[in-house]
Amino acid sequence: GSDFNMQNYNSTTMNQGEKKSAAQLCEAILRSVWNLEIKYTSGMREPSNVPTMPAAQHLPPQIRIGRIGSIGGSGGNPMVEYLSAVRHDDEGKAKEKYGDDHYDYIDNEFSDTAGSAVSMSSHGSGERIIPWSPKDQRRYDKSLVLFNAVLAAYAKLSSSASGVRQEVRRDMVQNAERLLLEVAANKVTAGAHFEPSPSTILQCLQPDVISFNTTMKALSEWAPRQKWNEEDRSNEDPSMGTATAERTESILEVMQDLCDEERKSRTTLQSMQAAWKEQGYGDGRAEKHAPPPSYRAIAPDTSSYNIVLKAWSRSSDPDDALRALKLYQTMIHRSNVACLAKDSLILQHSEPSERKSYNRVGDAFPDSRTFVVLLQSLQNLSVSIGFRDAVDIVESIFYSMKQRDEQIKWSADNARLKDRGSKILNIFSYNTLIKTLSKLPTNSWEESHQCCLRIDDIIEEMKCSTSPNAVMQCLPNAIMAWTKCAEEAGKDKERVRLCADKTGAHIDALINSMQPNGGNDNFSANNIIRAVNNSIALCGRAGMPSKADELFAKAKECNTYNLETLSTVIDALCENGLEDIAHVEQANKYLTIFEQDKMRMSRTTVPDMKFTAMYNSVISGYLNCDTKKIGLEQAHALLAHMVSSHESNPRHIARPNTTSFARVMSALSHRGDNTKRLEELLSKMEALHQRRNNVPTSSRDAELVANVAPNIVVYNLLLKSYARSNDDEALQSAMKLLGRMESRPDVKPDDISNSYILALLSRKDGADANGTTSSSENQKLINPSLTSLDIDSLNIDDLNLNLDDLNLNGQNQVPTSKSFKSIMNVYATTGTLEGAEKGAELIRKLEEMHSSGEIGFKPDIFLYNKQMNAWSLCERNNNDESISPAGKAQEILDSICEKYEGGEEELSPNDVSFSVCIHAWTKSNLPDAADRAEQLLRRKEAFAKKNCSNVQIKSTDYNSVISKFKDDKPLTGPERATLLFEEMLQKYGSSEDQTKPTASTLNALLDVYAKCYKRNLADKAHGYLNRMNQSHKEGKGSILPDVISYRSVIDAWIRQWHKDSPQKVDGLVKEMIEKYEHEGRTDLRPDSNSLNLVLKACSHAPAMWEETNSTEKGDDNPIAIANRVFSTLKGKNEYGATPTHATYSFMFHIYRQHMNFRDQRYPPLMRTLWKHCCRDGLVSQFSLDSFRDSVLEHHFWEAIGGEERFERLGITREDIRISDLPKEWSRNVTEKIKAKASRPRN
Repeated sequence: GSDFNMQNYNSTTMNQGEKKSAAQLCEAILRSVWNLEIKYTSGMREPSNVPTMPAAQHLPPQIRIGRIGSIGGSGGNPMVEYLSAVRHDDEGKAKEKYGDDHYDYIDNEFSDTAGSAVSMSSHGSGERIIPWSPKDQRRYDKSLVLFNAVLAAYAKLSSSASGVRQEVRRDMVQNAERLLLEVAANKVTAGAHFEPSPSTILQCLQPDVISFNTTMKALSEWAPRQKWNEEDRSNEDPSMGTATAERTESILEVMQDLCDEERKSRTTLQSMQAAWKEQGYGDGRAEKHAPPPSYRAIAPDTSSYNIVLKAWSRSSDPDDALRALKLYQTMIHRSNVACLAKDSLILQHSEPSERKSYNRVGDAFPDSRTFVVLLQSLQNLSVSIGFRDAVDIVESIFYSMKQRDEQIKWSADNARLKDRGSKILNIFSYNTLIKTLSKLPTNSWEESHQCCLRIDDIIEEMKCSTSPNAVMQCLPNAIMAWTKCAEEAGKDKERVRLCADKTGAHIDALINSMQPNGGNDNFSANNIIRAVNNSIALCGRAGMPSKADELFAKAKECNTYNLETLSTVIDALCENGLEDIAHVEQANKYLTIFEQDKMRMSRTTVPDMKFTAMYNSVISGYLNCDTKKIGLEQAHALLAHMVSSHESNPRHIARPNTTSFARVMSALSHRGDNTKRLEELLSKMEALHQRRNNVPTSSRDAELVANVAPNIVVYNLLLKSYARSNDDEALQSAMKLLGRMESRPDVKPDDISNSYILALLSRKDGADANGTTSSSENQKLINPSLTSLDIDSLNIDDLNLNLDDLNLNGQNQVPTSKSFKSIMNVYATTGTLEGAEKGAELIRKLEEMHSSGEIGFKPDIFLYNKQMNAWSLCERNNNDESISPAGKAQEILDSICEKYEGGEEELSPNDVSFSVCIHAWTKSNLPDAADRAEQLLRRKEAFAKKNCSNVQIKSTDYNSVISKFKDDKPLTGPERATLLFEEMLQKYGSSEDQTKPTASTLNALLDVYAKCYKRNLADKAHGYLNRMNQSHKEGKGSILPDVISYRSVIDAWIRQWHKDSPQKVDGLVKEMIEKYEHEGRTDLRPDSNSLNLVLKACSHAPAMWEETNSTEKGDDNPIAIANRVFSTLKGKNEYGATPTHATYSFMFHIYRQHMNFRDQRYPPLMRTLWKHCCRDGLVSQFSLDSFRDSVLEHHFWEAIGGEERFERLGITREDIRISDLPKEWSRNVTEKIKAKASRPRN
């Protein structure tokens, strides 16, 4: 498969050093042979069959090279002389017997020989065809072998397992397919009655079954096997696997077409004789010559279908499973037809007493490989058709496999087959069947449990029909199925324990059948070890640590364990440390023995993260055990052992990482005052981190250094300990630590860090008279709240706060505002009135401290903007009518503007100052909020004219004010929004900066139109949409309407409740589709939501069923529009739009609104629509309520399974929730929608 350097030294026309693959060289050799001239035949013909050649036409002696060509006899060539001597020696006797005229001359032009029936003219003696001898047949077969070898070379390079680049593999596949179709096309060119002559063996070559199978195999293995991910289907592109499988099946169809074409050209007698010969019998006539190859049909065999089925199994698209199943059904049908024909043929040619058994050599008869690949392709079947139907299909295939075995056995017993061959139900098919059942995607634990029980039944059946060795090799997959079932159980301990018991029974049977200390060659060691690991892990989850320890001991006895087994049993024991610390001690014992053995066996060991993970697991086990104090000491001791071992020997396997320190430090911060120990551990982490930074990454020692790096979590743990500590120096230590954090580029204080600092600042008020802290106050320090901070008590002297410590810059002897900005950020992001008030108090206190000279800085514009933003965020959840957060924000803005005008230029308001206040008023619920927002906008414009450097009008300011007008009076809001929009177009329509109107500006106006219930606003919104589109098309405007613009206009039409709304909305969606298809507007690509809006408009339109002329509307009728959109969603479309739960909800509303319920078509139509909704898994509470309101009561009960079942549970018709229905009906409804729709029963 390597690339060879193809150089032609005899020709200057070819590029020197041209790279070609080995397969391309094979094809080049084949084509060089293909085009050689055939000047002579080998003679040995009957004199009457060989045409004569005039003496004048004899050519100079040439050298015959087999039957594929000749080399001219030019003098001076030693090779020519040697071959010439051989020729004369070999042909002497033939000339003596037959004469010189027994050499045939044929023109070598390929186009002539391929189109003229390969005839020879002997100057008046008539047209004669050279007979086809058995020797010619052998040469033809050898030529076919050459051709298949070239295809095999391409197939090897095209496989995804070859390691070749994907683009190279794609070229190899295309070359193989091109060569096959090129050769296969020769048959069509030659004509139906063409019989090849020996002179055109290669030129008239036809591919056989191997040729097609080789090419199909290359195609099927080109795309790597894809895995289905039910949670995120976008991880892999299923179209690659689907396209590859489709292309492979198309080759099979070409093969079948050639076979059918060949059979059509034969008579019935010829077809029977050909089929009879395929079984090794004669045709009743003595023949000297073999039949020409054109009589041999290219019929797909078992391997042909298996290859295509394998291609479908490699695809991850669930719908491809149905296509594989359809191909299997086609294979069965053709096999049955072939069997009937051959049975008839046997009856006609043999007496009952002399009837011979035969093999189905040429049949496409399913074998075990057929069912293996078919079952593999069905592993994603339940995603598309539902779990129950998928299980039924798998069961039917299993039944078919058993029936096939019985048929083969009967045929062999009754002399209908020469031998039974291999059974279809063997170890491979059983294993695949078990894997398929275990991998069927399920929606609940009950479904997964049902699959596992069926797998156990299959294991029991195997014990009666297969060898014990086969049963043992299937047990690992059964264990894997029960492990997956346990994952479906979640936190249900009883179900997990049930799965663990089932797994334990299988693993006991597997281990008991093995020989101790190895000698298990009949088993797959990797599968057994994986099964042991899964069983141990499951026992750990089920709270059965003793059973996990017992399995590990048995695995060691049988030598079927590895490092992962040790890691798994350590995890299982440590996971149950809460039950008894002895389990953790046992895990630590296993780890100690492993450490000693590992360090004794090899002194050049490189530490691995797998080793560190085991130590971390034991540390976690100690920290979570039943004796907290002893466990903490043991965990701390183990961490100390890891640190000391690593420092003394960098190759020691006990190498700590950041997680090792973080787990111990987290426990220390929660249990008592362990500040000193935390400081020591943090210092050790920083030392190890510095050591790592000092080692170059290219050095050999880089892989030996511990991966330890203090992060924000570790620093916050120490800050938390300071906040809990009663030490008077805790605040000073915390501020120093805060300075270290600020000085590091990779660690920056976050909101949690600031919360602990605030808790330290407020601790003075939380202490009681004894200097201690109560339990309630201590809880406040652990989770500091804003109520714990009294800013009035914040005094540098009272808090014993050293100014050097507060100065994080380390240059001045006074603190800077940097220390308080992060604290202010905590207040600004709370979104509560309390947080905003505390922020205001902090600013006021800082202003007082600056005035008194206690600090050398005063609040800057950043702190004021943060405070205004804190008030702005309060507007969303403000329920106190006595407080106006927007007014508070404007008071701050008025204050800093006054100070700026008074000469404090450092407090110049900027863009953020005005924008935050404007946005605050747009969120306010006060009646004059829209007026106040517009006044601030005018004020900002005036200020921008005076100070252009700091303040600039932006389109977002206009957008906010325009959008606010939807809350204004219905009679004036839309007009005011329109005037402001037109003003912005006139002022800034031609600008190129941030002031330029955008699509968001248009969307704000259209949103006002859509949210106001004033009549005729939909027409106005539609007019603005068309105007902006036309203006942008002519290059006169900067606003290009986007998808939000269209949906706003659609929303406006829907809210109008107008009879023409469905037509208008349908026209807007069609306009989006047209722009997407013809203008390349990908943002306007219609999706499910866009098409659902059409259905929503139809459901909101006035009822049409009572109108006498409703039928005259034709395609504009709401039902006709809805049916057309629903068909688009249900069928395949280029937009990828599919039905949603809202689709069915709107359809139920539409039929209820516009169709007479007395119409006899109404009940069956609603039932059919409900069945589609259930089959698609889109039954949400919305669609369920819509269906319930659209049908009569008895029809509703009938659709959901009957009233009796719900009466026993005490559930009425109005109380039914989707949780009461089969989960499969709502499998495609997102959890967010399910949670949103859930509500308590009446």
